[in-house]
Amino acid sequence: MPPKAIYKREDLIGSSLKIIKEKGTQQLSAREVARELNSSTRPVYEHFQSMGELRRAALQRTVDLLYDYVTRRHTQNAFLNIGVGYAMFARDHREFFRAIFLEDNDASGVIDEMLRKLDREMVKVPELKGLTYRERQTLLRRCWIYTHGFAAMVFSGYIEDVRDRHIITMLAEAGMIFIEDSLGRHGKEKRGR
Repeated sequence: MPPKAIYKREDLIGSSLKIIKEKGTQQLSAREVARELNSSTRPVYEHFQSMGELRRAALQRTVDLLYDYVTRRHTQNAFLNIGVGYAMFARDHREFFRAIFLEDNDASGVIDEMLRKLDREMVKVPELKGLTYRERQTLLRRCWIYTHGFAAMVFSGYIEDVRDRHIITMLAEAGMIFIEDSLGRHGKEKRGR
């Protein structure tokens, strides 16, 4: 009978997250995880079929943390909260933001899920209820592109004032411009019919 495993799957994921946070995703390897646990590489392969599987599990955990940020109540506007949480995640968890969105990991699933969440929140905003699905999607994409760019600038240190209040103000002001433009276009289309 083989000896009972000393390390749990969670220990390996936790060590992987620590490595990603301190050294980046590129440094995540079975040897690094073993070094972090003061162990051999055996526990890695007892719980995961490959390093790719462990990497995906660790990245999923970073995505879970991101979703925690975007679902927090930062303001009274649930739609704005998602963008604010996204930028704050880039500020607070730079290496995780890099791992999800800036390295060679396919983030399309994360982005698609984020856009679905945003769409669900958009229809709760009274001013936006009258927009058609297509108009909402156009507004959503425009806001998302701005928000991602803003978060990347927070991540890179280009934006120096990264206090909560400043992040909220910057995203709220830009969002209002996009929303007013969308509502104006919607009004023109309705009058043109």
